[in-house]
Amino acid sequence: MHFLSKVIVGAALLSVASVLPAASQVKLDGFFLAEEACPAFQSIRKQTNPGNVHVERMRAYELLGKNKSQASHYFIRMNGVNPAERWVDVSCGLHLVEADGSGQNTGNGSGGSAGSNVVRPAVKGPSADAEFLLAASWQPAFCQTHQEIPECSSQVEGRFDASHFALHGLWPQPRGNFWCGVTREEKRLAEERSTRGQLPPVELDDATREELDKVMPGAQSHLDRYEWVKHGTCYSDSAEEYYAESLDLMEQLNGSAVRDLFAANIGEVLTTAQVRAAFDETFGAGAGNRVQVRCKGGLITELFINLKGRVEPDTPMSELLLAAKPVQSDCQGRVDPVGFN
Repeated sequence: MHFLSKVIVGAALLSVASVLPAASQVKLDGFFLAEEACPAFQSIRKQTNPGNVHVERMRAYELLGKNKSQASHYFIRMNGVNPAERWVDVSCGLHLVEADGSGQNTGNGSGGSAGSNVVRPAVKGPSADAEFLLAASWQPAFCQTHQEIPECSSQVEGRFDASHFALHGLWPQPRGNFWCGVTREEKRLAEERSTRGQLPPVELDDATREELDKVMPGAQSHLDRYEWVKHGTCYSDSAEEYYAESLDLMEQLNGSAVRDLFAANIGEVLTTAQVRAAFDETFGAGAGNRVQVRCKGGLITELFINLKGRVEPDTPMSELLLAAKPVQSDCQGRVDPVGFN
């Protein structure tokens, strides 16, 4: 299973402290990304923890050092607590070095993102409370406002995405968990559709590539590169793993009563209640409450599907849905057919 999320884009962190406590033998630069809600100790030996402070899962902290070369603990700064300098077990998360474009990496890389260094402790992976959002588009509705891009100008009735959900992306949560170990140049290229083709191609097995091109028509305009750089790098070191597991989830969605409901009602209006009932039918009572139906201009454009847990090959989506948090949704819209209005 993947390691979750390698950097959180958020508030700017303070500069690294120049003086470390005696127990800190090795000064470090960069950030500590917590993958678990671990205790943050004032003293390693005494295990003292004033205020019973814990690091927040999926949050990045300023990294000051570690207690020895083969470390058991990282020394971090936690703004807003007293004392602010704390020790956390290395198995709790990741040591991240900010991407600067220098390409001088000394550790294992971050899946092709040059100029960044991710130093991984020997941990087994994220806990079962990892959260994701699967964004599944209804492509004909998306294309109404993007008629000029290749995947929309070429869409025809017989193509897969005319009657099945298309993969937009699988997004590690919380929102803002983007661009993990990515250089500024990669981010700049990804943010403009016109320059995404200058990003390195996403390396996938032939079978995965074939399936992705079918289920993610946006790959024609390099959406696969954008989603990997922005979201996939926060999911796994492997683009193959990221997309193979995303496609497995999409296969379950497109093999469900939800897809059947949409395919049988092309040109008709559906309500959130109807969509959620179809989720309940396939994935279990209450599953639909984890889904936000998104509408624009009177059309259903996308489903935002909340998931929680370990995403492994063949993980039942029902387990991931029912473990996730319910979400508000009050949208009804038409299921758009292929063609521009």
